[in-house]
Amino acid sequence: MTIPWQIESLFERYPMLAGFSVRGVRDVPDNCVRTGADDELFVGDVGISPALSADEYAEIFRHITTALAELLSDEPESRECLRGRTFARVLH
Repeated sequence: MTIPWQIESLFERYPMLAGFSVRGVRDVPDNCVRTGADDELFVGDVGISPALSADEYAEIFRHITTALAELLSDEPESRECLRGRTFARVLH
């Protein structure tokens, strides 16, 4: 799977975004409440450097979830490819 444009654009817009993971409901730790359906996805392990304010972090997080929602809307079959995947900035 190539990197979808929705995700590539996140790294272009936010140079401080190092990466993030996409997890499934089965990846939620046992000590957390699992309320989602088996096919629901979650964003985790968001890496940002340098550290940002809570508001700036929340903005980037919102954009990550929006990009994933757009991708799933355009390509519903990508759900299985996204689960368990980590997207990271490539340094050249």
